[in-house]
Amino acid sequence: MKRTIYQYIMAGMFAAALASCKKDEVKTIAQPGTAPMLSASADTVILKKDHAADNAVTFKWNASSFGFNGVVKYSLEFAKKGDNFATVKAVTADTLSKTLTVAELNTIANGLEVDNGVPADLEVRVKAIISDNFQAAYSNTQKLVVNSYLDLIDYPSMYAPGDYQGWNPAGAAKLVSLKSDKVYEGYAYFSAATTTFKFTSQPNWDGTNYGGTSSGNKGVLSATGDNLQVTGAGYYYLTLDLGSNAWSATLTTWSMIGNAAKGWDTDLDLTFDPAKNVWTATADLSAGEFKFRANHAYDINYGDNKPGDPFLNRDGANIKITEAGTYDIVLNLSIAGNYSYTLKKK
Repeated sequence: MKRTIYQYIMAGMFAAALASCKKDEVKTIAQPGTAPMLSASADTVILKKDHAADNAVTFKWNASSFGFNGVVKYSLEFAKKGDNFATVKAVTADTLSKTLTVAELNTIANGLEVDNGVPADLEVRVKAIISDNFQAAYSNTQKLVVNSYLDLIDYPSMYAPGDYQGWNPAGAAKLVSLKSDKVYEGYAYFSAATTTFKFTSQPNWDGTNYGGTSSGNKGVLSATGDNLQVTGAGYYYLTLDLGSNAWSATLTTWSMIGNAAKGWDTDLDLTFDPAKNVWTATADLSAGEFKFRANHAYDINYGDNKPGDPFLNRDGANIKITEAGTYDIVLNLSIAGNYSYTLKKK
């Protein structure tokens, strides 16, 4: 009987100990982040190319709290005024401030397709985040007027060295990620009936080098795969997706379509010049509009959202011809992401 009572006493003490442990347990749950307060060293910046290395503007903000001592990551987001940050250009920050040089801010402005040489209204905010699975916190919106200059946009890049150019990554066709989303594109001319190549993450062989499978001028990428292969000579639109590891090569010819050329039902074909790596034509153009397109279809087409510069935009606005006449036409797709054209009236 005594032993039984003793056992009950011990069991009760054990249960009490467990209850005590449960009461002492502390759980940390992330809370919605507090909004940082953003400020800038200037609200208007005139950018000059000959001062590209100079500091343009410094942004500062206070820390955002998510209710515990976790690592908070910050980035500055830039957008056109009135766009509600639907399209942004972002730069990461390791501290509670970020200084941008003239060149860096100019690249952001050009990436947002503002007009060069005139004041453009931008909006800037700070994004604070602890996880992709947890809601971000955003700062107040800071106004910034930027007067930018025309320059090539520096996108994240990949390279396509192969037997068509001596397996030299630095001199190979370049592919860029227009949205910094691991999807890359670019153009290359392959003169042989069969071309082998790889994709490299650097303009040398020191980074990650992708081969993989090849079937019908497309396939799956692998960092340990065989050389990729394209069958058929011609001018190719190359794509690779490091998210899905897919790659493809689409053979293209180029033309103009529109009432400034031969009409909206008939293409004015361009001729490829392999020595200059451009597409050209000399043709009579009417006052009107046109677009450049591949393979007499609209799957790959370019217009111009900013007539003040020579750069093209995928699915962009029609290009206007205001004065009829004979024109020398040049379409240059060789600088990845910075596709351009010239129209010179004779």
